[in-house]
Amino acid sequence: MRKWVIHEILADAALSHASVPVISGSERFTYASLYDRSLRLANSLSRQGIGKGTVVGVMDVNSHRYLELKYALSMLGAVIHTINFRLPWDDLVFTVKHAHDQWLFVWDGFGELASRIAQEVPQVVWMGSDRGAGYEDFITAGHSELPQAACSVEETDAYSIFYITGTTGVPKGISYSHCQMLTGSMQIAHHLGLHDTGAWLRADDVMMPLIPFFHIHGWGVPFIAPYLGAPLVLAEQRGPAEQLTLIEEHRVTWSNMVPTQLFMLLQQAGSKDPNLAHVPLKVLTGGSSLSTGLAEQAHRAGVTFSLIYGGSDQLGTAISVAPGLDGAARLVRLSTHMTAFPYVRVEVRNQFGTSVDSDGQEMGEVWVQSPWIPNGYVDNPEESKRAFFDGWFKSGDLAVRYPDGSFYVMDRLKDAIKSGGEWIASSVIESVISEVPGVKAVAVIGQPDPAWGERPIAIVEAQSTTTRENIRQHLDAAVARGRLAKFWIPDSIRFIESMPLTSAGKIHKAALRQMGSVSSSDLG
Repeated sequence: MRKWVIHEILADAALSHASVPVISGSERFTYASLYDRSLRLANSLSRQGIGKGTVVGVMDVNSHRYLELKYALSMLGAVIHTINFRLPWDDLVFTVKHAHDQWLFVWDGFGELASRIAQEVPQVVWMGSDRGAGYEDFITAGHSELPQAACSVEETDAYSIFYITGTTGVPKGISYSHCQMLTGSMQIAHHLGLHDTGAWLRADDVMMPLIPFFHIHGWGVPFIAPYLGAPLVLAEQRGPAEQLTLIEEHRVTWSNMVPTQLFMLLQQAGSKDPNLAHVPLKVLTGGSSLSTGLAEQAHRAGVTFSLIYGGSDQLGTAISVAPGLDGAARLVRLSTHMTAFPYVRVEVRNQFGTSVDSDGQEMGEVWVQSPWIPNGYVDNPEESKRAFFDGWFKSGDLAVRYPDGSFYVMDRLKDAIKSGGEWIASSVIESVISEVPGVKAVAVIGQPDPAWGERPIAIVEAQSTTTRENIRQHLDAAVARGRLAKFWIPDSIRFIESMPLTSAGKIHKAALRQMGSVSSSDLG
């Protein structure tokens, strides 16, 4: 009897989609050859003592090596720790020790960082290097048979552990079983294939994931692509210019990325002539809100998109759809209204845990329930108690609910501003400011106020031609059209040379708050 385990996905692809290409850097593989390499790797690692429950850390860019390890370790019942190499050093070491990594597969391209982290783990395998035990040596030494250990791997066995990128405190670990990871990933594929989305996914799409594999396994793409038999392009360590070259060279039609990556890709496409920027790509984006300005810029460049809502501690939960809509109405719908997956229940609740009205007006916290929600954080009962309750995950996101069952995530509770007892959604103000010509990035944060408790301030990265007066006039016009309440207008506007970013590519609002308050003299 076959089981719902990770390595069965690649086994099927090797049989049914044997010649479909997988491109990684300058190397070209097929699903058949990748399966053969994964079998060889698994058998070699088994002889080294890696087996059920062994925690193996992997620190690499999106590559064929990472893909092979995901499947080889599944065959052995080992637990893959997808290491976030963008974390600060202390947090990076914490995750390796907290996960109890016994082996480390590390790409030598990380240079000094690779050498330092290698000292923290007992057994190290170097990838892309001749020093020490080499990755290709294990594949050469292995044989192309399914390891005996694969027969004892169960759907409920732990498959992966990864860590939430926190702005305060130590990172929080989450463990997912084979079944949880696969069902969560497949729901993304089915939702994109069956609904009217801007990121409509087909088996003949050429997929290039730009979400790093350390972040929820690239939102499941390493499992979705072979499941569909779709050609796969792995960008490895490539910037926006090289990514555009890959898109053109391999005729990439589908990708995933956070809004910051989308912005950089569009900026690169329009670097010579913004009017000629054209990127005919379907994009699944999320991780932070998509501003109106960026949505319109993407639309002009030929990018169609959908938003995904979820996170490391809940996997995928919802994707935006726009049934029967076109033009501006479709753009707005795909930027705001999230539709939950089947088997996922989403409620928007107030501070007392009661569901709010589905009128699109009252804001509350998003609570999520699904078959793949974990029981809590690994070895962290205090944080688990705060976030997980009676089978529900309390997301910390602020949203409104609509009569048709869709919902709009407006802000993180920690980022929302409470002014005079009323909520102000910073992401809505940011979206409006993003529409001002020349604005590259914007963050709205709360500043303590003796009269109102908190007041919003806007921090803007923009071209030199953009002025505070331009922004103020646009905000006033938004108030006149009913898009913003007057008391939502930021008290001050400050320009910054470049925005600080988190390891996930999001604007680091905690770092902005630490830069100090903004005085009224910053107003234009």
